[in-house]
Amino acid sequence: MKYIHKFLFLSAITALVLTSCNKIKDLPHYSNGTAVQLTSSKTSVVPTPADSANVIISFSWTSPKYATDTSTYKFILEIDSTGRNFSKEVTRVMSGKLNTSFTGQQINTILADFGFAPNQTVSLDLRITSSYGNNNERLFSNVVKISITPYLIPVTLVPSSTSPVVLQVNNASN
Repeated sequence: MKYIHKFLFLSAITALVLTSCNKIKDLPHYSNGTAVQLTSSKTSVVPTPADSANVIISFSWTSPKYATDTSTYKFILEIDSTGRNFSKEVTRVMSGKLNTSFTGQQINTILADFGFAPNQTVSLDLRITSSYGNNNERLFSNVVKISITPYLIPVTLVPSSTSPVVLQVNNASN
């Protein structure tokens, strides 16, 4: 019995020694970046249906100067109506780019998703959140305000000569 206890004790010590951890070297520490400065090509935009495929507004920002390769920088452009403090923002995520732009259709879709009526000027707040690629060291840019007037998307109906056009919810995708 003594020998069994000694054998089990020796086996446990041997297993403990063999599975003990090796200390790893210190992880790399990256220095802090700087908050980016966001700029807009325009402060007021009034797109028309003809502008739907054209770039109508562009945004650019400075580099946050993180301590990694610039292609790994992560940027989130946040768009929200003025006064909501980005509580219901629409976002566009980019990596490594220091600019982005929107076509008339993209802006009009964002405004329609917010529920804004066509032909009424609305004020939007925009900012950039920059970070390392893994979302560490998140920094917020300045807030840029722009005024945009959404347009009404024209709908053209061509009635059939054989039967009348019937608009119903259950055939809305036709």
